[in-house]
Amino acid sequence: MAAILLIGADAALLEGIAQALAAAGHHVLTAASVAESLFVAAAAPPLLVVCDRALLATVADARSMGLAPGGALIVYGDPATPLPAPVRRAVLAELRLPLERARLTALAAHVAARAHHTGRDSASVTPPESRPGV
Repeated sequence: MAAILLIGADAALLEGIAQALAAAGHHVLTAASVAESLFVAAAAPPLLVVCDRALLATVADARSMGLAPGGALIVYGDPATPLPAPVRRAVLAELRLPLERARLTALAAHVAARAHHTGRDSASVTPPESRPGV
């Protein structure tokens, strides 16, 4: 299904969410900080980034998160923590984890299906050697 990057300092919470997403067939990676997530995302851009809201307060623009084309950003955590306006506009959903684990799984499936239908997933990309006229 989808490559999902979980970012947060609460290892137990991330482990539980990762297990739920992996059981749904997603490939899940974790990072403890935004800096670490950029390193992970550089190797394989995730389709979905799920990040602790407190860690996003220092990010100037969501485009710097390294999302794959057609990807989405989901935040969780204390809703009182303000987000920079460019990041706030890029957020697909705000969740209360672990309570909304099922909603996160449904959103991940929806984003993966949307990327597939619009041709933005890796399965729909035609390799250069298979393209006509190349």
